[in-house]
Order: sequence, then structure tokens, then C-alpha cells
Amino acid sequence: MPSTSPLPRTRPSQISSAFSTSKSRESNGSSRPSVERVFSQSIISRTTAPTPVSSIAPSASSRSLHHLSAPHPIAELLSREPSNVSQALKQLRYLILKEGIPADPDGMSSYRIYIWSILLGVEPLSAKDYLRLVHKGPSQSYSKIRDDTFRTLATDPLFHRKVSEASLTRLLNCYVLSREHATRSRDTSHYVQGMNVIAAPFMYAARSEHEAYALFHTFLVQECPAYTRPTLDGVHRGLKLLDSVLEVVDNELFSFLEDKGLLAKLYAFPSVMTFSACTPPLPEVCILWDFLIAYGPYLNIICVVAQVLMMKDELMEMASPMKHLRQFPPLRAREVISSVMKLIPQLPESLFQEIVEHAK
Repeated sequence: MPSTSPLPRTRPSQISSAFSTSKSRESNGSSRPSVERVFSQSIISRTTAPTPVSSIAPSASSRSLHHLSAPHPIAELLSREPSNVSQALKQLRYLILKEGIPADPDGMSSYRIYIWSILLGVEPLSAKDYLRLVHKGPSQSYSKIRDDTFRTLATDPLFHRKVSEASLTRLLNCYVLSREHATRSRDTSHYVQGMNVIAAPFMYAARSEHEAYALFHTFLVQECPAYTRPTLDGVHRGLKLLDSVLEVVDNELFSFLEDKGLLAKLYAFPSVMTFSACTPPLPEVCILWDFLIAYGPYLNIICVVAQVLMMKDELMEMASPMKHLRQFPPLRAREVISSVMKLIPQLPESLFQEIVEHAK
């Protein structure tokens, strides 16, 4: 299925090509009109408007980046009108990979939500439009949502300091209402396991609830519709692909785990289903998501493989490695990203293309 996403879809043939203009996954849709509008609007907003106060948690939005001694390259890029949007997007992705998005130690950034909006092609949603959904009341999935929201990132104080259970519940309920309207069906469940955790980084990074909703809605509908079907068929395809990737890049570890009956479906389901958002700490999740949103959320499959490979030495010495796999170690996003860039060239083209399309 051809992608309609502004995200790049062509695998680099080598690590350095991710930093080049020739094979940096720019061939499908990065110059479509909506992305150009979002890029221009974000630049105008960054240069002419004060930073809005978050309606979710005013205290969190007051964290600034004044500790930076010189303008960050991403800040410089966003401060000027691009003469060529496609080239500007290439440069933005390059800077995300090379420099990272500037943020404070808690992962709060004045730039992240603008950049995610640009890369996902999300135009601003008015608070009035969001409130129309809120005022429709409970969806058919409301009770399921309430069963999940209270335990979303339950042990993460940073998340709960900024995001209330009520706001997360509203966002998820509004998503279901929008899908019921779009499909003209209230008989099909539009809320599935894992959506609450996928929503968490958007809620944490956004300046407002309706902004988070617009990004979350676009991400699910555009990037991973197969993850949101009642059967979770995209997730299950992703788990099988994870086994295939691990077999290719480290047959020794794959065979060791396979001999113990440990296929990815037994240990990697949460990580695949939530694009690794289930693995703390949240600031590291945001860094990993910067990469995934820039280069394609489907790359999470390889990110999970990278996390498993980082545990290899411990796993190979264990008689019962499932105990260790049940809870991944704290996420180290930059190390994972570096590993992913080294793993990609090792994959057969056919396998990589399956990864690209598996969530559609």
C-alpha cells in the first residue's frame, strides 16, 4: 500500500546516508501541501508569538531552554522561512538524528511539539472543535478507557505531574467519538489496548489537550491503523517481524531464545504495541519518538530488537531469561538509535519493506 504520510519511506543503504540528501527517505510525500502549511505556520508561530501556557499543566510549560549558551541548530532552522520545504525537512531530520531536539532534563521542550506537528503534517486544531467532541459525552468505549487511564505510566511522577487522568480520559474518548463518526458505526470498538500509553508522550509533550489530541489522532489513523483494529493485526505482524529481524542480525541470540520457547510475542508485545512508550524514563521515550516520528514509526520494530541486543550478555547466561525480558531495562534512546542505524543495512530489502508496511 503506498504511504500517504509525510514521513520518509526509503531505507538508507548505509548509516551515513541517513545524513545525506540522496537516500534519506524523502521520496514519499514530504512536500505535500499540508506539510508545507504546517512548516510555515510553525515558523511563524515560533518567531512572532509567545509560548502559550499549557492548559494541562501551566507549571510544566514554564520550563524553558535559557540554559542553552548558543542557538541550537534546530532553533535556527525553525526561525527562518524555508526556500525549499523538502530540503528543510531533510535538514530537520538530519538535525534530529545528529543533534537531537533541545529539551530540559525532564524532557520538556519548546520545540518538540512543533517539530512533531511538522513531520506528521498536523495542522492546528481549534479548542472549539475539540470541545464539540468533549460535549458529545461518553463513547461506547468509555468504560474500557476508564479501566486503562488510571494505570497509564502509573509509576512515572513526571507524567502524572503534567497530565491528569481526566485529561487523558477526555482525549481517548474524543478519539473514539471521532472514529465512530468517521466510520458511521457505534457497533465496532474503536478503542484497543495500548492506546492509552501511545497517547501519553503526546500529552506530555503538547502545550494543550486539543493539540495532543490532533497529533494522537493523526498518528493512529495515518501511521498505524493496523495497530488500532480490534484484532491488533498490525501488532501481531510486527512481533513476527521482530523475530525475523533478530534472526538476521543475531542468530545466536535468536536461537537461544527460540530454544527456550521465547518468541517475541511472549516478551515484546507491550513494546511493539506502544512504540516503546511503555519503557521508562519518559524523557528518553520522547527522544526515541523524535527519531521515530522523523524517520518512520515502523522503525520501532528494529528499536525493540536493539533493546534486546543490549541485554544479550545477561540473557545468554540465564537459565530462565523470561524473567529478565518481562521488564526491559531503562530506555537509553541515543544508544538504541545508534544501534538501529547500524542494524538497518543488515536487513534484506524485502524484510525492510515488510517492516515499513506492517502497521498499515
